[in-house]
Order: sequence, then C-alpha cells, then structure tokens
Amino acid sequence: MQPSPCEKAYADATANADIMADRSRHIIMRYLAAQEAVSDWANTAAYCPARFADGTLRSAQARHTARLMAARLTINIAQPTLSRCDGIDSFDIDADSLSAMSVAEDQAGFAMEVFAARSIGHATLDISDRHKTTSQRLISFSGAEDTRAKTYDVAQLLAHPDTIVDSATGLFAPTDAVIEMNCARSEIAAVESSSNSTSDSAQSRTTAENSSDDSRQQSLGILTSMIADRVDLALTWGYPSFDEALFE
Repeated sequence: MQPSPCEKAYADATANADIMADRSRHIIMRYLAAQEAVSDWANTAAYCPARFADGTLRSAQARHTARLMAARLTINIAQPTLSRCDGIDSFDIDADSLSAMSVAEDQAGFAMEVFAARSIGHATLDISDRHKTTSQRLISFSGAEDTRAKTYDVAQLLAHPDTIVDSATGLFAPTDAVIEMNCARSEIAAVESSSNSTSDSAQSRTTAENSSDDSRQQSLGILTSMIADRVDLALTWGYPSFDEALFE
C-alpha cells in the first residue's frame, strides 16, 4: 500500500531532520538535508493537520539551521522576508480563524511601527507594513466583522526594549524576536482551532470532498510558509532555536 501524502511528508521530514542533526556527517550533506527538511516539514503541516504546529515550527527551525550552515560554507542565502499573502484570492479556513490571525498580524505591525520609530532592535517600517498588509488581507478573506483595534498597549515592550521574558516559555529573548514569535504562535493556534483543519482520511470521499481537501491543503501550505517566515525572522534576531523554546 502506498503511504498517504501525510505519511510520506512526515517520513521524509524526519529522515532529513536526522541527517541535518547528525554531526558525524559532512556539513554539506547536513546542509542539503536541512534544505530538504524545510519543504518536507512544510508539506507535513499541509498534509497532516494534526501536525500543523510541529510542521510549521520545524520548517522554520530547518530554515534557520540551513542558514547557519550556509554561513559556514560561505554560501549566500537570502535573509528572511515576511510574506504578505501576495497573489492569494482566498483561504479554505473558517472566518473566525482568519480574523484571529488578522489581529495577530495587526498587533505585530503596530509594535514594529512603534519600535521602528524609536530605532529599537531590528524593527523597520517595511516589516511593520508587511504585517499590516497581511492583516488587512486576512480580514478581507474572512468576510468577518473587523475587530482589529489598530492601536495596542505596548508599555511592557517599551519598558523592556532589548530583552524580555517570553511569557510562553519563561525564557529571556530579544524583544523584537518575541513580538514575531508571539505573532506566529497566535496564528498557529488560530489555524489549529479552525473547523477546516480536521482530517477524516479514513472515511470514503466524494469527488467534491477530495476537491475540498485539495483546497484546504493548499491553504494550509500557504499559511505554514507565511507563519514560518515570522518564526524564521525571530530566530534570526536571536530567539532560541532549541526544541524546548519552540515546542510546548
């Protein structure tokens, strides 16, 4: 029997992750495995809804590892850039989840705007604009009432502009990196709560249901890449990349 797309993606991801982490192997092999793991984990998130968080975070973790290895190999690799849902017409995700994601992006965009105005950390107006543009697109896709506040309390962030305790882990981390991680965590939680993120692969499917599955998997694939951008940026800015910091 052929493995399901979920089974294949997860098997490929774990195999490449093992090679990536194996210090007895040549760094070039580990680097190539890390690059493969990026897409394998993203596919895992798309094809295995129950592993969306794991796949998304590990895809970002593999991106970060590949970037570190590339530096050792003097290979030029692009720095992380926040995607903005460019070229997307819709998502097969429920309105409440998309609305929650739009709020997370709006909050991050506002915080980055405030930090950029004060030249704090790595914040730039471009990063703020990317968050805000994504937020606007997500709320438009949702068709829901716009509940974004547009301005948020950032007093705690401004009181600790350099490093702050991440409430999710209890670890100290760069404040700008924590902003990005909190955005990513909120979005992962929103996707996982989506009524469309459940899988019923054991049941028989009609053609229409299979088409719906394809649409959902495509949506999850786009979202995992988008969220991984936020995590990747946080890791680049100094957020801890070890498992205990990323996985609950």
